[in-house]
Amino acid sequence: MNKKVKDYGHFQWIDIENPLEESLTDLELPFRLDVNFLEDALKSGHLPKLENTDAYTFMILRAHTASENEKAIEVGQISNKIAFFVNKEALITIHRASFSFLNNLPDNFESSEELVLHIVNDLLQTFEEPIKTQSERMDALEQSIFLKGGGNLSIEKLYFEKSKARLTKKLLVIMQSVFQHFKVDDSLNTNLQDIKDTLLDLTLRTEEVVDDANALLNSYMTFQAQKSNDVMRLLTVFSAFFLPLTFIAGVYGMNFENMPELRWDYGYFLSLLVMLIIASAIFIWFKRKKII
Repeated sequence: MNKKVKDYGHFQWIDIENPLEESLTDLELPFRLDVNFLEDALKSGHLPKLENTDAYTFMILRAHTASENEKAIEVGQISNKIAFFVNKEALITIHRASFSFLNNLPDNFESSEELVLHIVNDLLQTFEEPIKTQSERMDALEQSIFLKGGGNLSIEKLYFEKSKARLTKKLLVIMQSVFQHFKVDDSLNTNLQDIKDTLLDLTLRTEEVVDDANALLNSYMTFQAQKSNDVMRLLTVFSAFFLPLTFIAGVYGMNFENMPELRWDYGYFLSLLVMLIIASAIFIWFKRKKII
């Protein structure tokens, strides 16, 4: 466990990284932490939430931590959480993962709420680059489908990109709900509104990625169905040509004794001529019907 304490004069910030529940209960803190809240703070994969008590406000948020090539199907695979316990006198942050945005924070915060909003703003920036990258990947996949026919498209890659975008959107929507109920001093309302605006922008951009992924998946399936239809169409054309020709060849291949055509001097050439006429007639008919 790594504990860091910073005194801002009007309030104190205590940052606890990678703690154990037993060690947390033994720590000397500015106020007593509810056991249930501690369990939520340490539980892996817990979604964002907000609860108010008489002594402090408890809040869980999640920062994006997944790598670009992460194959994620769960919230815990794309993000890590930070638990906030905040009142006028102190801010306590608890997290398992190490976050660079918690280091080298300014020293001029006037209140614990102002510090919380600053940390949250930095936390939301962790979503900026992943969303931008996913949007660019959607554009690349779209070009692969519409310009190259989707031949080199990985359906597995598209699935995981869609999964990450869906999970990101889920987190952002829940955090939007959290900040609809988060109350701050009137002097910090503009800061809070800026966070709400950032969340809305990130959510809309993520929703666009999800919509693009769904559209690309549908387009890919349409292209695959079209390819199957083209193959079936080609096989049908070949069958239409060769079925009557095969019938003629089959009839004269039975070798019955009473088949006068077999004794004609030009029987072989006549049968080939009939086959050619039939094939030409079929070809002309297909052309007029614009089948080929």
